[in-house]
Amino acid sequence: MNITSAVLFYQLAKKCDFVEKRAPSNKLDIQKVHFYNGKTELGGLYLVDCKRLDKAIVAKKPCTLIFINAENLKRDYIPRNCDYAIFENVRNFFDLAEKIYECLDDLQKWDCRLKDGIVQRIPLDEYGSLAADIITEPLYLMTHNFSMLNLSGEKNYEFIEEDILNEVAEEAIHKSNFGSSLSIKTVRRLMSDREYEKSLEYTDTFIFRGSKHTEYLAMNIFSDNRYIARMMAPVSYYGEELDEGFVQLFRHYFGYLKQIYLRYTDDPLIKNTSDKLHILINDMLFNPGDVDDIESNLILQNYSWSRHDRYTVIVFNFFKNSKWDEMTEYIRGKLEETWSNSCAIIHGDTIVWVFNHSISKNSEDTHRFFHVLAYILRDFVCKAGVSDEFRDINRVSSYLVQANMALQTGQKNDPNKWYFRFRDYALDYMYDCVMSDLSYDQLISESVRKLIEYDKKNNTEYLKTLHCFIDNNCNSTHTAEELFIHRTTLIRRIERIQELCDIDFDDPDTHIYLSLSFLILQKMNFDLNAQ
Repeated sequence: MNITSAVLFYQLAKKCDFVEKRAPSNKLDIQKVHFYNGKTELGGLYLVDCKRLDKAIVAKKPCTLIFINAENLKRDYIPRNCDYAIFENVRNFFDLAEKIYECLDDLQKWDCRLKDGIVQRIPLDEYGSLAADIITEPLYLMTHNFSMLNLSGEKNYEFIEEDILNEVAEEAIHKSNFGSSLSIKTVRRLMSDREYEKSLEYTDTFIFRGSKHTEYLAMNIFSDNRYIARMMAPVSYYGEELDEGFVQLFRHYFGYLKQIYLRYTDDPLIKNTSDKLHILINDMLFNPGDVDDIESNLILQNYSWSRHDRYTVIVFNFFKNSKWDEMTEYIRGKLEETWSNSCAIIHGDTIVWVFNHSISKNSEDTHRFFHVLAYILRDFVCKAGVSDEFRDINRVSSYLVQANMALQTGQKNDPNKWYFRFRDYALDYMYDCVMSDLSYDQLISESVRKLIEYDKKNNTEYLKTLHCFIDNNCNSTHTAEELFIHRTTLIRRIERIQELCDIDFDDPDTHIYLSLSFLILQKMNFDLNAQ
């Protein structure tokens, strides 16, 4: 590792108090440490006791100077071509030299640990923790799908604004100790920011402005010219300029980190579409014939899932715009982060969310689950179809059909709602199925057709009476009260209806057929109260 004066000053500031420094060079490497005796060499580091300095220092080639006892140091004694530092309360050459050698040793050992980490292929979170050994500012990785990974151990994400979705989810939230996705509000702001979009092409260090006007030094990671992540840290200034030592250490660490990170793309430390669970669920949903039962059970066990856990399938329909492709990975990750023990699969223009209720205590509260779901739908501006709960993951593809049907039927019948449960639209779905091949007059009961014609000719209300009678489970008293007629009058009407249509009210199948016939008429906007 080449240690410049700027890097040394950055590290030395942890042990001594600076009064002043100048280290503009990023190429002036520290090679030797000397006590100044009137002469200098290129690249040397010289400790200067100002009590013994009675004239200006002449340095024909750049070097580094550190001054002690500098209360009365004249600034014109310092060569313009040299880097220098002035420390406060440092009066002993030997103590200062010891601290300098400690710093040089710490930096070299740090570089060795970084190299060893590459060779040993240590996990990304462990490699991230190595940064904190030298770089005092917290380091973060922001991935292309807006996952924020904390490299240095700090858990304070100042740039992440309040996330209402996570506040509502409370204990339902599953957050990694190492990473979390950005808030929806922050992502939307970035996606509409032209400067952010432009910064995705930067190949050198640059200043990235987060929320609350916070500035971050940043460098982008690319794979085959494709932006995949960004390393950043809060900017460290010295005076009005960037601290050059911080910048150089940032660059140095980035060079190693990039190699480690590329092994973990695309979504490190967040459930990945390339892990075995996601691959299995994707196959179960869309290629169920290719799934091996024995292998699938082993994979489920590795993730603490079981074939006979309680599951629900949710299908999301998004109002897509030009940024849709860039948002899908973020939304997928956010869903899984918001509620643990779930698996979100991107499929074409939709996201399918398979939710395991059995390993989440929060899932026992159905109201809580749908409360969180409502916030997801609002924040992502989408709608969802929700399947019935089921207890065999091998049947997940058929419940995906349920969720899709609930979404389609619900959007057609109740366009103002946000989510649609299949159980609320099962009859509507069945109606759509039976009406796909035959017309309504071919499907309804012959008895109902006869009464429609009879009422038209005779100006009677037998159809209305029969509908009310069936609706009240053939209870004469309740039917008479609802029709505002005497019970005897009702009984005579029912007897007349039986004569006309030969209806057996004791037959359960007859009840079902008549009920379905009336449902079909209602769906056709037929006025059952008309005479």
